[in-house]
Amino acid sequence: MRLGLSIPLLNEADSITEVVASMHAVLEAGDIEHTIVLVNNGSDDGTRDAIDSIAIPGVIEAIHLRENVGYGGGILTGLAHLEKDGFPDVVGWAWGDGQVAATALVPLFEAIQAGADVAKTVRTKRQDGPWRKVISAGYGTLMRLLGSNTRDINGCPKLMTRDVFLAIEPTAVDWFLDAELILAAEQEGFVIADHPVAMERRRHGTSKVTARTVAEFTKNIAGWRLRR
Repeated sequence: MRLGLSIPLLNEADSITEVVASMHAVLEAGDIEHTIVLVNNGSDDGTRDAIDSIAIPGVIEAIHLRENVGYGGGILTGLAHLEKDGFPDVVGWAWGDGQVAATALVPLFEAIQAGADVAKTVRTKRQDGPWRKVISAGYGTLMRLLGSNTRDINGCPKLMTRDVFLAIEPTAVDWFLDAELILAAEQEGFVIADHPVAMERRRHGTSKVTARTVAEFTKNIAGWRLRR
């Protein structure tokens, strides 16, 4: 089975080289064939040069977007790039900030190999500040109100089989993408596997989650309820 991973990047020049090197090493050690697509999502720092310097054709590929197309838009751009050469057996996305250790990728991939349709992390320890904890608690409450039984719906990396991705066809270009995938997967009866991780403190850059993120998420939740 081959893994295709999309990583959206907004001003992550200081972290991405180390993060991707770690992912590549972990997947190589786990004998997991992979393609990592790095999506420079309108960065205005040195992200372009950083990802170009580590690109390896067919293994680590770089896409540069002049303007930011949103968190989900960046991820979907990377997945569309993977689709051009035929989707890998397993696809998904991860963050480029290094807050979740790359070692999580192996048990998530193994969960898919063992029969799960979707595999994701659950952050059991967090060091991302009180504001993010408040937001996460709010997300959790909203998800339960929608009938979701999945813990930490925004936990990443997220992996899924190619067939699951094509069946759900997520379209959210903002931060709702994670929730859209999980809500649809639950609705379709897909098996979702969790893997616990500790989320470390950011060593570089700043969080991209803002008050606007919360507003977008709330709007999308309302739209989801109307579609049900």
